[in-house]
Amino acid sequence: MLLEIAEVLEKLRVKPSDVKIYNLLRNRELGVREIAKELNLSTRFVRDRLKELTKRGIVKRRLVEQGWIGYKYTAEDPLEILKKFKAQLHEEFLRLEKALLNI
Repeated sequence: MLLEIAEVLEKLRVKPSDVKIYNLLRNRELGVREIAKELNLSTRFVRDRLKELTKRGIVKRRLVEQGWIGYKYTAEDPLEILKKFKAQLHEEFLRLEKALLNI
């Protein structure tokens, strides 16, 4: 049971660097290198965080071809993020409730 609660908390955790990336992307569409330069982070770190943020639906990406093929990122609408988190929380609470009832 404690492991399940820890899993829920882990899913809700947003790292400080993720908040900085999200805030930067709220104003404009940027690529990995631009984000890394602006926030003084490594491109590898930014790429890893963007992968996770995209997976969680916090940022979205768009394929671009400008002499090279890559992605540009933008922040998802805050209300859409809240809806997704609410749905995820609801699912996790139902799962925890079921686990508690089976103890």
